[in-house]
Amino acid sequence: MPKFLRVASLTLLTLSLTALTAEAQNPQTREGFWFNLGLGYGSATCSDGCSSEDGFSGNLAMGGTLNQKVLLGGGTNGWTKSQNGATITLSSLDAIIRFYPSATGGFFLNGGLGLGMARASYGGASNSESGFAMLLGLGYDFRVGKNISLTPFLNGFGFSTSSTTWSVGQIGLGITSH
Repeated sequence: MPKFLRVASLTLLTLSLTALTAEAQNPQTREGFWFNLGLGYGSATCSDGCSSEDGFSGNLAMGGTLNQKVLLGGGTNGWTKSQNGATITLSSLDAIIRFYPSATGGFFLNGGLGLGMARASYGGASNSESGFAMLLGLGYDFRVGKNISLTPFLNGFGFSTSSTTWSVGQIGLGITSH
């Protein structure tokens, strides 16, 4: 396991355990506008036989609350890696649904459909392609304040362009405001 992943996993575990204490004092309520920003680690692969690459990953989402179990909105997920002067960036822009099986629980499932984009640059030259994207994920809102949660997440997003299919797995920690 890469050192970064071990450190990220231990950090997520420590923050999650700390949040359990605060969560008991702040019940899960969801209403109105919501916002989420998350950062973490990601691993990307392609269908052209490229090797799996690790890099920085994150997400941003916002929207409205339909009820205590369903949030609707839009969001973006991204992954990037720079090496030897070359940078590759994979991203998606999706319409999303966040579903909480329990109206009073913090566990949720994410799903989304939208547009994915792959961009590669080296020196002054760059190339990009886009295609249909899909997002699947899960997470848990640990309440640390009346309307604020620490949100560890695990997401997968992928998309196909005219030349290849990309997939990215993400693990990270977000901050969610309900």
